Order: sequence, then structure tokens, then C-alpha cells
Amino acid sequence: MNALLRVLIVGLSILIGMLLTVGSLPRVLPDWVGWLRPEWMLLVCFFWAVAIPERLGLVSVWLAGTLVDVLVGDAIGTNGACLALVSLIGWKLHARVRLYSPVQEVALVFSLCLGVLCIKAVIDNLVNDVPFAPSFIVQAVCTSLLWVPLSRVLGRVKTRFDIR
Repeated sequence: MNALLRVLIVGLSILIGMLLTVGSLPRVLPDWVGWLRPEWMLLVCFFWAVAIPERLGLVSVWLAGTLVDVLVGDAIGTNGACLALVSLIGWKLHARVRLYSPVQEVALVFSLCLGVLCIKAVIDNLVNDVPFAPSFIVQAVCTSLLWVPLSRVLGRVKTRFDIR
């Protein structure tokens, strides 16, 4: 496969993660459905950080997260720093994560997501005076439950397009 095509596939998956993160829910749905929104960018960036740690750069992940900040309206640098931290942890643990069982992977993604959502809640509280709400625990659970199916899909994409 062409190297440019491999880069485009990874970039396209990150772009899809951005679109899923930025997309809004229909207004007819109740407010509590928003608690079930997973952290798509966290899942995609963590997958590629574990799958191809030598290819995904820290600066590119940080820039993608900063673009998400601009699109979502969060404080600039919040998502960028959180995604860079998650990717760094994925790079450090990539050899171990490949040996983990799916339950261990879900637990790791849950703890990463819970940490990221706590950081975002603290920054939202400091910058926008948004009160703390326990809804981020539900969001972390939903995100971690989507890890196994998403990693299977992206794993097949990685195999199909021979991304290494």
C-alpha cells in the first residue's frame, strides 16, 4: 500500500472521531442522553497510539485536540493537552496493552477517560464556573464500553490497509 494512503486512513479516522465529538444531539432527546456521549477522540487517539506508536506524533494529536477545542468551544488547549497525555500513556504502555485481555483494556480506558473528564470538569469549573456533576462517570463508562467494538473496527482497518 502507498504510504500516503496509510496516512490518509489514519487522518480520516481522526477526522471521523472529531466529527462524532463535535456533532450535536437532536433537540427532541432529553438532556440526560448527553451523559451517554462517549469521548470519541480519546478512543481513536488511544487506539492509534497503541497500534502505531512510532507513527502518530504528539504534536499532531495536540493540534487535533486543539481543533476540537475550537469546534466545541472548550478552553483552548484542554482537549489538546488531554489527548496528548492519553497518547503519551498509550505510547508508554503499547507493549503491555497488546497483551491485556479485553476486560483489562476496558478498565484502562475507563481510568484514562475518567481522569480526562475530571481534568475537563476542573477546567470548566475554573474558567466557566460550571458546577461539578457526577455525569462524567456515566460518560466514562459509556466510553470504556465502546472501546472493544471500536478497537476491533479500527484493527480491521489497520489490517485491511496494512498500516504499520
